[in-house]
Amino acid sequence: MKKKVLIVFLFLLTFSLIFISAQNETTGDMSTRGYSCLEGKVKDKCSSLSTEEKTFSLLAIGECKSELSADSSSNQCWPKSGCTIKATAQAILALSKSGTDTKQAEDWLISHNTTPSGMDWLLQIESNNITSCTITYGSATPVTITVNDDKTLSGNAGSCLTVYNNYWFRVSQSCYGQEFKVSCDKSFLTTLLYKKTTSDVIYVSGDTHTASAGGTTAETVSSFCFATSSLCDYEGSLWASIVLDYRGYDVSSYLPYIITMMDEPENRQYLPESFLYSLTSNFRNELLLKQLPEGSWKVSDDKFYDTAVALLPFQAETITEKTTAINWLGGVQGTDGCWNSGNTRDTAFILYSIWPRAISGVEVDEGCEESGGYCMSQMSCSDIGGEILSSYTDCFGASICCSKKKTLASCSEQGGKICAGDEECSVSTVEASDTSICCVGTCEIPEVAISECEQQAGFCKTSCTSREKEIAYSCPSPDVCCVAKKSSGVWIIVLLIILIILAVLGIIFRKQLRELFIRFKTWFKSKFRKGKGKLTPAGPGPRFPPTSSVRVPSGLVSRRIIPQQAQRPQAPPARAAPVKQPAKKTEFDEVLKRLKEIGK
Repeated sequence: MKKKVLIVFLFLLTFSLIFISAQNETTGDMSTRGYSCLEGKVKDKCSSLSTEEKTFSLLAIGECKSELSADSSSNQCWPKSGCTIKATAQAILALSKSGTDTKQAEDWLISHNTTPSGMDWLLQIESNNITSCTITYGSATPVTITVNDDKTLSGNAGSCLTVYNNYWFRVSQSCYGQEFKVSCDKSFLTTLLYKKTTSDVIYVSGDTHTASAGGTTAETVSSFCFATSSLCDYEGSLWASIVLDYRGYDVSSYLPYIITMMDEPENRQYLPESFLYSLTSNFRNELLLKQLPEGSWKVSDDKFYDTAVALLPFQAETITEKTTAINWLGGVQGTDGCWNSGNTRDTAFILYSIWPRAISGVEVDEGCEESGGYCMSQMSCSDIGGEILSSYTDCFGASICCSKKKTLASCSEQGGKICAGDEECSVSTVEASDTSICCVGTCEIPEVAISECEQQAGFCKTSCTSREKEIAYSCPSPDVCCVAKKSSGVWIIVLLIILIILAVLGIIFRKQLRELFIRFKTWFKSKFRKGKGKLTPAGPGPRFPPTSSVRVPSGLVSRRIIPQQAQRPQAPPARAAPVKQPAKKTEFDEVLKRLKEIGK
């Protein structure tokens, strides 16, 4: 018994290893075919490609470097036909990774910023006791306010600060950039909060500053977005933030705009959770939950590009969602090895995002992690007090090499709590050592809102299947309302009509049908009879005495005894009488005749 169990175990183990090996070979073959297809589309053809195609081709296979540089406007911005924030940021990433100096372009990018509208900044002053505080800012005279025992605020804080919702001071946009110094007669804390003007969700910005009685804290509102023609460019801000963070710039002033505006319907298509996870290590769950069951991400019209964006932060990680996406990509890969019907940009971006290769021509003596460093975003490195090891450039994507390893504090140490399964966080969530969803705020049971679509027995989905149709009832953006297609039912109606007609005919001709049935049954019995293993024709046989069926003992000869009969004229030898076919044919014709009469 033990031997059989061991054999079964070894068989299963061998099968599993073979399966895993085959899967790895399939994945490797997938990327090899992809790179081969991309090289065939790009080599010696760079001049005919778009700026974005050149950028991702350079990132993926190191091609089109000179053509991408030539596509710039004085090496400052891209494309020269009309510079944009997104194209310039992407070009900086590709060229800097290939060893090109991009300082001019970085300066151009930083110069194109503005203060976003539609946001509110709040100053929070909190104490456990009734406290009198003095606030000093700019050239204005210091003002005195009171923090009451219920934590509400009272007092006139000047032109820059107005009481908002009793608990905070709203900072006037004209006072952004000014330093607000706060001093109280009891221990206190201060912090800056921000929110979208039209939303009740409040986010905590930066660190919370504390001081004892008589001490001073300082808070400064710094709020920017990357802009084109003085208007905030959301997608451009996403790309510019991760690229400048990779290049070593502090982009924390751009995050409040990105976070507060991420739920705007027109901004969801850019998958901001991916960029925010790269920058802050937060929003991981929100990003992964957007993966479709098939394995892709689809927030715009191009699921291939969206999937590459979603997996960009996981270049150096192996996660279940990434494996699922790779399996999906294997099923939709073209016969030539490319994706999305041979789309150069999407194929290059997918390869760079999932199977990145080092760009040829860029020499790296030793890698970041081999030297004891850690790949992460520049912002994460600064948050943990690490040093950026700029001599190591082998970290994929927009990651840099940091001297310290990121260690997460527990949820309670970060002042948060873990919400129950039926609760949602009212403010924001952060990643902690003991949970990936640590709520910095309050846990609340959400109200279940039923959409108009669901009220009409529909389903809110990203897209309708071939067996469904889209209807006009509303769904949470960007979903559409789908209902199952109703079959026409014509064939059912036709079948019912035929059955009704047959039933009526059966009632009218019931006597004839009964007589016909009896005749047919009689004819069938007379036609065939059961024999030994087969059916034999029945009919009147020859009128001879039956042959004896008695078995004769061995050695004796059996003889037939024929009785004496009167002499008769000699006749031909008797033969077996044939079956009377004409009669049977007549009966069969009569059956056919009856059937024809019924069919009339």
